[in-house]
Amino acid sequence: MGVAALVLGILGTILSIIPPGFWIGVPMAIIALILGIVGRKAAATNNQPTGTSTAGIVLGIIGLVIGVAMWVMCAMIVKKTADFGNELQKEMQKSMDKSMKDPKLNDEFDKAFKKAMEEAAKEQQKK
Repeated sequence: MGVAALVLGILGTILSIIPPGFWIGVPMAIIALILGIVGRKAAATNNQPTGTSTAGIVLGIIGLVIGVAMWVMCAMIVKKTADFGNELQKEMQKSMDKSMKDPKLNDEFDKAFKKAMEEAAKEQQKK
């Protein structure tokens, strides 16, 4: 069990560092932690070396901490991006509302629209 804990701890720690990999790395680190604890107890009971189980426990803890930290950072980035998008949408709406209420802009638009319609009518008459 100690070797399995060590291998899973190494893989869990490596995968926890990679942003989308923490979804796999965290469960591996938890399994490594559990196997390391069980393996260490079994090895201590049988008077065998506990080094690999201890290394599995340590790497499981490290992988778990890194994976949770990566999850928190990704969640914060997603929230900040969503907040920024909402703020940008509000500012754009304010700008649109302000420009729609400006009579000068409306007059310019109306003049340009009438001119374009007149030109389109002239083109239709030529055909």
